[in-house]
Order: sequence, then structure tokens, then C-alpha cells
Amino acid sequence: MAMPRCLLALCLAAPVLCLAAPLYTVTPLGNLGGSSGDVRALNNQGQVVGHILSPDSAGNAFVANGTVLSNLHPEGAGASYANGINRHGTIAGTVVEAGGVSRAVTFAGGAIVELGSLGGRGPFNSAAAAINDGGLVAGTSDLADGAGQHAFLHVPGQALRDLGTLGGVNSMAAAINAAGAVVGRADTGGGSYHAFLYGGAGMVDLGTLGGTFSEASGINDNGLVSGFSYLEGNTYAHAFVLADGVMVDLGTLGGNNSFAYGISNLGQLVGSSEVGGGLHAFVYGGGAMADLNGLVGPGFEWTLNYASDINELGQIAAFGCNTLSQCQGFLLTPASAVPEPATLAMLLLGLGVVLLRLRTSCQP
Repeated sequence: MAMPRCLLALCLAAPVLCLAAPLYTVTPLGNLGGSSGDVRALNNQGQVVGHILSPDSAGNAFVANGTVLSNLHPEGAGASYANGINRHGTIAGTVVEAGGVSRAVTFAGGAIVELGSLGGRGPFNSAAAAINDGGLVAGTSDLADGAGQHAFLHVPGQALRDLGTLGGVNSMAAAINAAGAVVGRADTGGGSYHAFLYGGAGMVDLGTLGGTFSEASGINDNGLVSGFSYLEGNTYAHAFVLADGVMVDLGTLGGNNSFAYGISNLGQLVGSSEVGGGLHAFVYGGGAMADLNGLVGPGFEWTLNYASDINELGQIAAFGCNTLSQCQGFLLTPASAVPEPATLAMLLLGLGVVLLRLRTSCQP
């Protein structure tokens, strides 16, 4: 079958998006005495953040350096969650106070800094979702009038910036890139929610794959956006990659639904897809979606259910379970090298020119 025209354009725009997926070595992240939990993000140093569930099922934020997990959970808190990490090791997350109010925070060098909320210090919830290398944080907060929650952008030394909505009540931030562009989902005036991009020109509706709901989960420094959207009829959702306003359906591993989460500057995407009766983690590259469970070699006795993030070295943060219903996080590292920075720069040299032509070339 010939490569679809839109996909061919993406391969020209970001050639590394079309490189074949490598094999991976797997490092278990261990645990903090609890079980299950979540992995959320990793940086280029291979540090992974997420949370472990304590015996009473409360989240305990952690950062993993290899197999060594450090507990970030503050004493006396009801729960804590680590959701993003930058190259400096500063972590964006959430601390739930004993009284139940959630606070957007950063963790750095043993210190926890509250970022505030769009409603002030009172009983208003906020949560930090992502942080870039410049220290800008994207998250979500209650409004002062109790009318809903809005995505926010935090610039160090400034009050939280309300990013608004697409005409509806609520919005939620999911990721931020080096330029401070934020993506997530926002309610529309028609009662649905759509993936959005917030940049210098305000919030932009990224559309859907034909359905009435979509959500953006990641954005790289070249402006490529990952996420998922419902198809026409709103029965099934598929992972997408978006460039220059063109949303491309990435398909599935054979099941009905798929969801893209992280995207690297190399243009590789990771996420989760239905296959058979369950969910399998995937990496997207080579013009196709590859099941990560088929790329980790024999003898691995866990099923990788989803992959949440991928860095510039091709390392992947993933989560999986075994037949004993034990679940934990893993760091996957490519057995083969990824392109050197100089090579990557050459590969991306024509990105801007090709993306300008992408919208026209993908029209039916």
C-alpha cells in the first residue's frame, strides 16, 4: 500500500518521524513500598517522574534515577503527584493538603514551592502538569467565582495567566514546549471539548478527526502536537499528530482505540492502543505504530500497557503489569543510537518550508 499523502508530507517535514523503531533494554523503576501508580514524564537525563500508590491508595510523588526512587511526598500531605520534569531536575506536580485542597507546586532541591491558583489562596484547587527548561509551568486551576477550571501558564515571578477556553466553561493544560506554547483541551461553546494550542496569539482550536471531542497531550519544540481525537460518530478515538494545523490519524495496533501522549523533538510519539482484549504501549515511527511489547526482547514477563513520554535520546517512560496483577513503571532505552544533534539539525533544516506546504498537500 502506498504511503498516504499526509504521512509522506510528515516524513519530509520531520524525517526522524519515519525512522524504524529500535529494540529496547528495560530498566524497572522499582517502588516505594506501595503498588501500582503512574509514570508521567522524563527528561534527557533519563529521570522519570510519577507517583506510587501508598497502602491507603494515596498518591506519593517520586523521581527515579535508574532503579533508585526518591520519595517527594511531603510529610503530613494527603497525596502528591509528579507530572513533569525539565533538564535541571525541577519537577512540576501537585500536593493535596490534608484537608483535600490541591496545590500546584514545583519540587526542586528538596524544596516545594506553591504556584498559587487563579482564585487566590483560599479553597481553590490547582495542579501543575508540565514544566519547560526555562521554568515555565502549565497547569489547571479553579476560578475565583467557582464557575469552572481554566488552564494556566506560570512564569516565574508573575501571577498565573488564565489561558481561557474555546467558548465553553473549562479548559485543562497538558504540556508545554521550550517556547512556552501550551496544549491541552478546552470546552467549546457547543458543549464538546477540543484540543487547543495556546501561543502568542491566544488559544487556537486544533479541531478533530471527525468527531466532536479531541485532546492534545504533548508538544515538541518544533511545534508538532500529539494527542487523540474521536472519529466521526464519537464511538472510537485515535491517536494523532498535528503539524501546521493538519491532524493526521495514526491508526491503532489492531483494536478500536489509540491515544498518543508524549512526543520528542525527533518527532517520535508514544502512547497506548487497544490490541486484542487489552491495552499495549506503542511507539510511532517509520510511518507506522509499533507495539513496544514486541521490541523489548524475549524473557520480559510484563505487559507494557502505555508509554507516557519519550526524550531526545529515544528513551521511553512506560508502565506495565504482570500476570500476578503487579504493576510498575519502566524506563526503556534504545539498543541502537539515535541521531547526533548535528545530524538532527540537518534532518530538520527544511522543516519550516515543508510545514508551510503541508496543509495544502493534505487537502482531499
